[in-house]
This record gives sequence, structure tokens and C-alpha cells, in this order.
Amino acid sequence: MLLSLNWLREFVDLPADLDARVLAERFTVTTAEVEGVTHVTRPPDGLRPAPGDPLPPAELDDWIIEIDNKSITHRPDLWGHYGVARELAALLGRPLRPYPVAPPEELGDPASPAIPIEIDDPRLCPRYSGVVIRGMRPGPSPAVMQVRLARCGMRPIDLLVDLTNYVMLELGQPMHAFDAAKVGRIEVATAAPGERFRTLDGVERVMPPGTLMIQCGRRSVAVAGIMGGAETEVGPSTTAVLLESACFDAATIRRAASAMGLRTEASARFEKSLDPENTVRGLARFVSLARRQQPGLTFGSRLSDGYPRPAAVRPIEVDPAAAERLIGAPVAATEMARILTALEFAVAPRGERLLVTPPSFRATRDITLAADVVEEVSRFVGYGNIRPALPRVTTRYLGDAPELRLERRTLECLCVAGRFVEVHGYLWYDDDWLVALGHDPGPCLRLRNPAAAGCGRLRRSLVPGLLRAVERNRHHFQEFHLLEIGTVVRPPAGAPDAAPGAAAGTAAAGSLAETDVVDRAQGRRLALTDARSGPREADAVWAKLKSALEGWARQVLEAPLSLAEAEPGPDAPWEDPVRTADVLVDGRRAGRATCWSLANRQRIDERLRAWSVALAEVNLSGLADLVGRHERLAPVPAHPRVRLDFSFIADARRRYAQIAEDLSAFEHPLLCGLTYVGAFEGKPVPPGKRSLTVRAEIGAADRTLADADVQQFRAAFTTFLEKLNLSLRA
Repeated sequence: MLLSLNWLREFVDLPADLDARVLAERFTVTTAEVEGVTHVTRPPDGLRPAPGDPLPPAELDDWIIEIDNKSITHRPDLWGHYGVARELAALLGRPLRPYPVAPPEELGDPASPAIPIEIDDPRLCPRYSGVVIRGMRPGPSPAVMQVRLARCGMRPIDLLVDLTNYVMLELGQPMHAFDAAKVGRIEVATAAPGERFRTLDGVERVMPPGTLMIQCGRRSVAVAGIMGGAETEVGPSTTAVLLESACFDAATIRRAASAMGLRTEASARFEKSLDPENTVRGLARFVSLARRQQPGLTFGSRLSDGYPRPAAVRPIEVDPAAAERLIGAPVAATEMARILTALEFAVAPRGERLLVTPPSFRATRDITLAADVVEEVSRFVGYGNIRPALPRVTTRYLGDAPELRLERRTLECLCVAGRFVEVHGYLWYDDDWLVALGHDPGPCLRLRNPAAAGCGRLRRSLVPGLLRAVERNRHHFQEFHLLEIGTVVRPPAGAPDAAPGAAAGTAAAGSLAETDVVDRAQGRRLALTDARSGPREADAVWAKLKSALEGWARQVLEAPLSLAEAEPGPDAPWEDPVRTADVLVDGRRAGRATCWSLANRQRIDERLRAWSVALAEVNLSGLADLVGRHERLAPVPAHPRVRLDFSFIADARRRYAQIAEDLSAFEHPLLCGLTYVGAFEGKPVPPGKRSLTVRAEIGAADRTLADADVQQFRAAFTTFLEKLNLSLRA
């Protein structure tokens, strides 16, 4: 936007020796970015002054200041010279002259009828004002007006058009003149679907949906806020004009102008949320200027003003002490009041606080919060006068909580060493996913204002969310390992819940909520999963999961972890009929481990049949007391030990937990430990059978074993296996 320094001087008494470049720099750091300052001394092109009309030398010597439009998008008051002059008056401490307008009694003939104005939707058009003026003779505008318009980028045309443009560049309020013989009443409505309309530039356009139109007798005569119509244009035969000045919804004008590709000086200003108080003020300024040129003007109507819902500006309470902390520099409440008053804010004390009411021209979209008021004070204090300093804070040492230490060490162990990837799910269930899983979580605490429909129940388990992550990631990876540490929430006893047939505070049998270490209100859980593409990978993912859990327990908790045979829970449809176990840590039931059952996978998607997924959920809150506990390690063997693997055939229906219990009965003086290695089904293993592999570690405390020792142990263990009907594989 271009500004004339001479024009600004008309409203504020700027020092005669003021350097426009210095002024521009100060305006940039305080208000809005100035892109350029140009000194001009030759008359601009395109002037149409009458012969003998003098051009004052003082008016020709001017400075043109260019302001970046983007920097004043939120400041509709700065889209005119008077608003910028008001800002300069506050900035320089100079008095601002009142805006020269015609008095209210001169705006139209009170005895004349009003212009009928009908606004369909006051949200789209808060205010519409107009008056009929007679006796305007065609001719050029004054030379000074033409010079100022031309220097600010507007081509002088004739007195009527130049006056409306002059008021727009001065006040920021666009105006339009209709031929009063063709427009006698006003309706503000939206365009009909597919409506075609010919604008002033002679182009017939299809109006986008929702475009706001000015109509007469429900026939469109202008595109509101953008451009008038060709049929109602003022011409040589016009004897009276209906001069309108309105306020429109900024978003509506912006959408219509963008959709049509028709941006005008008027639409650029209406898009910024103009002050409704300027509609009548603009008409009064037009009348004041027009009468200087043509004193014989008369009116064909009284001032007509459609203002169905006058805007109410709400005061904002500001705490000066809080404002000082936000500014970062000491600013007394009196200084704040002085700055705000100079900007035409109303300031009243309320105890130790200030009640600040922004002026109407700053309240449309700019000043709504206390922080906005503080910003006004800050920029006039001067950002360069605020010394940067780090905030002073008081800290105190807090001991390392066992719960946090457990979570941190768990992530280090499983994510860094175990190649698991941490994910974060929402604290609430997704009801659609629960339906897909076929899972009823029972009583849950509910959110009053959920983030979305179907997300109102707080989760009681991490497993449904982790399975959702598995379902999504299987489209992108052939193998992945996921981990989540998160909070679960259980409703307190007696809490209301909409779940039918469920007693509050209860849980179905087999769920983690009934284990020994359950938090009664809420707790932190660890859930992890190993997922691989391939239906024959079940043993591999189960072994990987078990190994990860055992390593985590040993390294983080320094406690043994084992899996105890368990039946699938009726409230957990994802649990496998065979591979489901309770997780025991240091002898305590701490969670569940399972494989995602085939039936449940097929319920989600038949293609999940090709995946093998093992998962576990552990209650970390119930294990925090184990953190920091140290056990004495067994001494390092003085003599080397030997590891022997035994692969044997067992009935596929026999669970390993029962087999492991049977194997634990074997005793031998050389046996140091017996561990599970893996399992295999398929050829060459006979149908209905599976191959299991266990590893025996043997050694002696006083000597190195000889071959005879190894062979003797192998024979003894083989005989023991045969007694259990477990035959060695060939």
C-alpha cells in the first residue's frame, strides 16, 4: 500500500524537519514493515485538471511510503491514511486532528423517505448505509485530489469516482455509487445457484456458491464488496446517485474474490474485517468533500442505515504485573494507560488491574485477548529497549522415582538393545476398533468432551491399541517389533458406566485387572509385540517375545521371569487357545503373554492369516519396588562347561509347560541348567507331532569334563526322555 506524507500531514502535525526515511524505520520496528520510501517532485502521469487549475508546489514535493500489505493483514485501520496518521500521532506524541466529516444533520434530507434496506443475514453484512445525492455534475476532481490519488496508485477518472476512491484511501472504507434511477431499494442476499452477472468491467461471470450480492427488487445489481454491475453504472445521463457504504463478512468476500479471480482495492479492504462504524463516517466524509466542489448538492433521501445487530466491544482485564513479566521490562501501570489512551483505547482502573476497551477499529479481529493489549504496550515501549535476559527460576532437587527409573531402563533395554520401536497410542479406546476386535472392555471411565465420536472411553488395556498399530504397520513391513509404555485407567468402585450387564469396578476372569499386582485406580503398563509375515513363524515370534521378556526382567529388575500356562480370557478374544500364559516376575503374576489368535485375525482381515504375532502386557506399576534390588551372582565357573542340545518328538497337543515340568524332575550331578531352544512342526516331523529342542549345560566344580562324562550324561538324559515317551529325533 502506498502512502503520501503530505496527505498524512493533513491529520497530524509532523515536524517540518522530519526525515521520511527515519520515520519509515521507526514505523517498521513499531507497527508494520515499510518496503520503500521515494522522494517525488514531477507531476504524476494521468492527471485531468481543468485548464488553469493550479498545481501547488508544496503538493508536488512529497515522499511516498510503501507498506508491505502482508504486515497489515490484521490491521484494517491501517488501510487508510487516517489510520496511519493515528498511529504516527501516538508514536511521536503529536496530537491527532479530528477526521473532517459533515455533521449528522447534513447527511440527507430528514423530510425525505429512507432507502429501504433489507439484510438477509446480519452475519454476512453487519451494516449497510446509504443516501441519495442529487445534482452532482460530471467533471474532473481537484488537482490536489488527483495528484494524491495518482501517487497512491489510483487513476483519476471524474469527481464522483475520485471522491469514493479518495475516501477509501483516506479512511479505508470502500464506497460505491449506483444510478438512483435504476436502484431505489437495497437487499443484501447470496447469489442464486449458477447465477450469471455482468460486472462493471463488462465481463459476465458465474457467481460462486455463497457469493454475497447487492440486489434491488431481488435482482442483483452488484457483487458485494468486490465490484458493481454494468446495468446500474453511473453515466452521463445520471441525475442522482445512491451512494452506499457497507461492512461485509471478511471470509465471505475473500472466498468469492478468490473463486472469481477478481481482486479489487475494495475487496482487499473488506477481506480485513472493517469497522462497522466507518460506514456512516465514510458517507459523511464524502459529503464534506463533495460540497466543497459543488455547494448546490441536494439529497433525495435521508440517511438510511441498516444495522440490525450493533457490535458490542467487550473490555479486557489486564494485570500490569503479569504484563511486565511478559514484556520483560519494567513498565508502570500509568505508562501502560498513557500508551493505550494515545491509541484510543479506553482504560479504567479495577483494583490493581486495568480494564481496557479497544476502539471499534481495533476490535473486529485484532485485539481480543490480554496478550494483544500487552503487545500494544510492548511495541510502543520499543522492542529495542527491552534488554534480553534469561528468566530467573528456582529449582529444587527431586529424588529419582523408582517408577520413572523403571520406565527409562525398560526403554533402554528393549528399544536400544532389543530393537523394539516405541509407539504412543491414545489414552482412550476407539470404539470402532473394539467392535472389529469383538472386545468388550467392561466398565470404563468416560470423557465428557471426547476428541471425536467413538473415543470417549478411557482404556483399561494397551493391547487393543497395540493390535491396531500392528494392523496398520503390516501393510508396510514384513517384520517389526513394537513397544508401548502408557497409562491405563480403571473406574473406581461404584462409578457409573453405560456398559450393560457389567458391575462397576469388576473385570472379566483372566484379564490383567485381576492379577496380584494391579493398580486400583490407574497404572503404567508395558506392552510389546513381535510380528512377522508368515503363518509358520508362530514359534519364532513366541520365542523372541519370551526371550525379550526374560532379558528385560533379568537386566532391569534383576529378577527371574517365567511363563505359566493359562487359559485364554473370555474378555480377550485375541488370546491364542494354546500359546497363552501368565507372566510371572519374581514369582508374582504381573501380566499376560499370548499369540494373536487365528480366529481373531481372520475377523479383522482374512489376509492377517498370513501373519504371526506374539504380544504381552505387563503391569509396571506393580514391579517398581524391584528396581534397585541387587542379587549376589553365582561365581564364574573355574572349569569350562559343555552345552548339549537334545531334539525330541512330542505329541503336538502336549503343552511345553507340562513337558518342562516333567523335565525338571531329571537329576544328575553334572547338570547345571536346562533351557528351551525352539520348536518345529512340519516335514519331516510326522503329522500331529512336533519337535522340541532343549539345551543342557553340564560341568563339574573341580575338574574339566572328559568325553566319557559327556557320553554318560547323554545316555542318562536320553533314557529319561524315553521314560517320558519323548523319543529323540534321528
